[in-house]
Amino acid sequence: MIAKHFAALAFCFLAIARCCEMSITIEKVVDAVELGEGPHWDVTSQKLYYVDINGQKIMRLDPTTGKVNYAYMKDGHVGVVVPVEGTKDKLIAGVGRNVVLVSWDGESNNDNPPIKVLASLDTDRTDTRINDGKCDPAGRFWAGTMGLEVNSTIEPNRGALYLIDSDSSVKKVLSPVSISNGLTWNLQKDVMYYIDSMTRQVSAYDYNNADGSITNKRVIFDIKSNNIEGLPDGMTNDADGNLWVALFNGKAVIQIDPKRGKLLRKIELPVDRITSVAFGGPQLDTLYVTSAYVGMTAEQRKLKPDSGALYSIKGLGVKGCPPNNFKYHILQ
Repeated sequence: MIAKHFAALAFCFLAIARCCEMSITIEKVVDAVELGEGPHWDVTSQKLYYVDINGQKIMRLDPTTGKVNYAYMKDGHVGVVVPVEGTKDKLIAGVGRNVVLVSWDGESNNDNPPIKVLASLDTDRTDTRINDGKCDPAGRFWAGTMGLEVNSTIEPNRGALYLIDSDSSVKKVLSPVSISNGLTWNLQKDVMYYIDSMTRQVSAYDYNNADGSITNKRVIFDIKSNNIEGLPDGMTNDADGNLWVALFNGKAVIQIDPKRGKLLRKIELPVDRITSVAFGGPQLDTLYVTSAYVGMTAEQRKLKPDSGALYSIKGLGVKGCPPNNFKYHILQ
């Protein structure tokens, strides 16, 4: 037993030393929005897309100039956005309960960009919205829903996780879900990692890249049992196969070894409500982090005025993987 305690202590010291050695720097990149989410690095344009959910905006950052442009989605909350493969001005986005094709080149602000509805989700109810999503290695779009917040409360088990294929066909994959959030796939394309935030767990599924089917659910990391504060939110993976998870109300992002179910690092940020993460930059070695001030009191915002800002973390000593774009076969 004593040996085990010493081993655990040695691991902690090693993790702390590793963080110090790498001279990690955390920088605020863009000023606050109410509910920033869904960062996605576009390798082709070298720009970062993300969303302001409650502001109903798709955002695009040019890191070389610091300029941010937006496209306003008049039809509802914007939960996720991903570029369409092989195009310069097409994006797939979750707006309200619809998956839409947006035409926007990102070069200037647009308050009414052309859209085309590709699919509608949760068609049997009106009290949900698309919250997060991502494309799998085959270019299919996954989008999850959640219940609408009423009086600062989200009713559990109102949402689901959907798969939207390149021909716009829709398949409900998981139901019920409370707050559908982080998604990513391993480097071998045979495991999908998924977060339903209210469970406070990161789950893994066997994944079939040929048809997108998932089986054999297992929990690979439990936030509560590891005495970690906050809810797991957005997620990505690095080129070493480890996971990076944002902690809403947890003031941090964590790095997890999914094979061993072990916490590797915890990087604290100057704000509490961390929403999502994505690697970007020319070398994919910058971790972009979105945050929020939604639900905070005026006094809380006064104490932490940068809540909702977009941050970058450099010096982590790891690189990300090029993100998957949507492969849409019926562009017109």
